[in-house]
Amino acid sequence: METIAKIKTAQTYLVNEINKTFGELLKNLKNMDNEGGIQERTYETVYPLTANPSIFKGKKPTCVLFDEKRTIAHTWKNVFKILILQCNADTKNHKALMELRNKILGRERIILSDSSRGMLRPFKIDKDLWAETHYDTESLMRILLNRILDEVGFDYSKISVAVRNEK
Repeated sequence: METIAKIKTAQTYLVNEINKTFGELLKNLKNMDNEGGIQERTYETVYPLTANPSIFKGKKPTCVLFDEKRTIAHTWKNVFKILILQCNADTKNHKALMELRNKILGRERIILSDSSRGMLRPFKIDKDLWAETHYDTESLMRILLNRILDEVGFDYSKISVAVRNEK
């Protein structure tokens, strides 16, 4: 019995030492800077919407951040929808969006319209208010920010988009 007790005591001691050693190693890895060659990777990077839309190309969104409120968005079309609906929720902005209908044109299609006619990927924002979403990431974000939200006067300076970091 005395031998079993000694073995258990030794086992506990070794487990504690191993945990302590690995804990210190992990702590050191997290604290290393770029000069050390290793840096802890985070899951996502946050970009303000005021950034150049080309920065979003090739990246996958995770959410839209309204100050501290996170709204999940796994595609750029979801980001578009969340932002345009947020804009439309304000009465003044809704009126401005309604006035922009059929006036914002793409090369071949109307971007903001009173119907879904002629759109490849229409999104219904409200009654008699549709948006075309059949664009690549950069074009979709540029259209939303520069051609719609800026025209309406919607302030998106405090809104950000989180994108997934690639390995």
